[in-house]
Amino acid sequence: MATEVFRVPTTSLRSRLVVATLCAMAVTGCAPSETGPHSAPARPNPGGVAIFNNRSAEDLIAAIQSSGLPAPNPRNDTAGNCPAVGCIDKVDTDTVSIMKFPTTGKAELYAGSTQHCFQIADVVVTFAPTVSPSQQQQYEKVVTREIQ
Repeated sequence: MATEVFRVPTTSLRSRLVVATLCAMAVTGCAPSETGPHSAPARPNPGGVAIFNNRSAEDLIAAIQSSGLPAPNPRNDTAGNCPAVGCIDKVDTDTVSIMKFPTTGKAELYAGSTQHCFQIADVVVTFAPTVSPSQQQQYEKVVTREIQ
């Protein structure tokens, strides 16, 4: 009885090695070299995950106010609301609330569970019932400009 020797085909092993190397290069090549148009570095959230959008809820409210849109009576409600909904930063005003989440996915889940809101990246903007659809679009433009 002849003994058979099992050999791994060399081309298959090489192909796997090439694919693994290309995947590793693609993943490291996707890492951002900077955080976008705003030069402040990404800061870690309390969970330790880097946030690619370095604008806080307070920054976005300030941008809204600077644009001339109403955002009266801003108040930080991070401690009051974030533990229950999973956000990491929240500012309420009489016209809008801005919530920042640790991931885009968590922001999407929250936005899908509520009405009168706008979600971009890891931010959800919720509008008071008194804010008209045309005003909502103006708020959305300001927030989008700040984040992108």
